[in-house]
Amino acid sequence: MQQSSVKLMPSTALSDRILDSLNASILCLDSNLCVSYANATAEALFECSAAKLIGRRFDSLLSRFEPSSLLTRLKLDAIALTEHEATITFSNGKSISADYSVYPLYHQSQDDELLIEIRPLERQAQFAREQQNQMQQQASQQLARGMAHEINNPLGGIRGAAQLLQKEFDNPDWYEYTEVIIYEVDRLQALTRNMLGCDSRISRNPVNVLEVLEHIRKIILAAEPERITIYRDYDPSIPECMADHDLLIQTFLNLTRNAVQAIDGKGSIGFKTRIGRQFTIGKITHPLVVQIDISDSGRGISKELSETIFLPMITDKADGNGLGLPIAQDIISRHGGTIHLQSNENGTTFSVILPLERT
Repeated sequence: MQQSSVKLMPSTALSDRILDSLNASILCLDSNLCVSYANATAEALFECSAAKLIGRRFDSLLSRFEPSSLLTRLKLDAIALTEHEATITFSNGKSISADYSVYPLYHQSQDDELLIEIRPLERQAQFAREQQNQMQQQASQQLARGMAHEINNPLGGIRGAAQLLQKEFDNPDWYEYTEVIIYEVDRLQALTRNMLGCDSRISRNPVNVLEVLEHIRKIILAAEPERITIYRDYDPSIPECMADHDLLIQTFLNLTRNAVQAIDGKGSIGFKTRIGRQFTIGKITHPLVVQIDISDSGRGISKELSETIFLPMITDKADGNGLGLPIAQDIISRHGGTIHLQSNENGTTFSVILPLERT
């Protein structure tokens, strides 16, 4: 008796989970080049849910001035093809450099379909930049903390000596000089505490990121009610993340104050939150992350400064100490996340990416 061979196919739910776990964006197009399937990574790439992508023509997702040959290739006879380092421009104007592949899917009972796989190259470049920035940050922080420790030791003695001198002076007019010494010592001690403060451990608890941002918004608007307008674009479905509540407040307050200082005269700041899927931070790919964008309408940051902006003591502000951004980066790094920077003459955006772990 001949044994029939049976090919077991994974269930639809399992197939979807497998496709959603890929770093590449996967789309299926029907014979009219309309999207019939999109995985989670494609949702993140096109910044649109699968429910809204399905049924749309693929060419409507790309710019009319699309420089790559992707659309042209789709109009040819169905053959498998791959193109490397292509520039793909989306309908919202965003461009990426990516490798893409097109595969024909043949069916006996229905029209032929196409499968498109898009693999952005920015992640590889971003990974290299993150590694370099992390090494620079660690080296500079070790140096800064060592200097802070050595500076902090004699400051207490200087302050004590100034107070003793103040008690010995018969002329009250001389108090002015000792008060200057005490004031400047206190200011230096505050700076060294900031430089040494990043050693504190983080306490992870469920934190609502939107509540943290609303708290920051109230602080900024209380200080700058007439000059600063804050716009909010929140995704209310974002779950709580496991983080240190107080350290997140310190991080977002530092970033928002930096945005306020970048604005001359009246201006605006934007808070935006979104879910990201299959996002790689360092060597780890996280299934889900939350991205918090803090944007300003300020003067922007020069390319030269942007490459070192997260290093201690680096600032373009006359009254800045260059510690706010390095401390923010250090806090987010210890949470397993990262901070990205985009800046031009129209303003700056700091994007905080935090992994969403199961609570």
